[in-house]
Amino acid sequence: MAIVKLHLVQTLDELDPLYRIGAEAWRDDACFNWFFPGGRDHFEDLIPLWKGILQAYFLERGKFIVVATVHSDEDKNPNTTKKEEEVVGFAAWERKGTSDAARRWQGTSLSKKIRRLYLSVQNGWRLFFHPSRRSISVRRLMQLEREIELAQNRQPTESWYLCLLGVDPKAQRMGVGRKLLEWGINRSEEEKIPAGLEATQAGLPLYQKMGFKQNGWMYFDNGQQKQQVMTRFCFTHSHLLSSNAATSGESC
Repeated sequence: MAIVKLHLVQTLDELDPLYRIGAEAWRDDACFNWFFPGGRDHFEDLIPLWKGILQAYFLERGKFIVVATVHSDEDKNPNTTKKEEEVVGFAAWERKGTSDAARRWQGTSLSKKIRRLYLSVQNGWRLFFHPSRRSISVRRLMQLEREIELAQNRQPTESWYLCLLGVDPKAQRMGVGRKLLEWGINRSEEEKIPAGLEATQAGLPLYQKMGFKQNGWMYFDNGQQKQQVMTRFCFTHSHLLSSNAATSGESC
């Protein structure tokens, strides 16, 4: 039986195994294929794309990348380390808001600001000059970014927001996605604030089971396709840990 562990990314080097997972996890996603239509024919183009996405998230204030690793509980070696564990998924969570509590999570870092500026230049070059440019529609990407902003604006000001959740296809049905989702839910429970997300079709059953409710739609493909925008208002911590997390418990 596999044991799933979580840890926060602390350095850019820790992102390296996540680029392939992102490419694999979103390879068949309708929204992703809409703005990156060449990805299915040119899988190698997905890696630099995910490198740019995840490095930008890592350097942005208030965003946290949570990594899931697994190792078999049959391994009795007490010296097992993260290096010996297999990375199988990740989530990017954002603490949104303007309160003192939000600012404590968001922090300030001059070095990160400088690296963000440098990365913005790199990403701009990649969009227009890197060979992977053949696979992306910049116009559609800009449209999608506007729709995501509109969807997030419908969420409560103070909240934890799930920006990304990806699991290696080889690690499906191991509870990895649930663990990554619970990380942000637990933060929202501790602060007694909501959690929000945009739901892919693949993730919708899990989000509903964990208590997220629809509060709108995010449209793409000129309105022909859409994803649910969902919010989970906080419950008691014991409710979160119960098996019927989506249907019982007291409101905070």
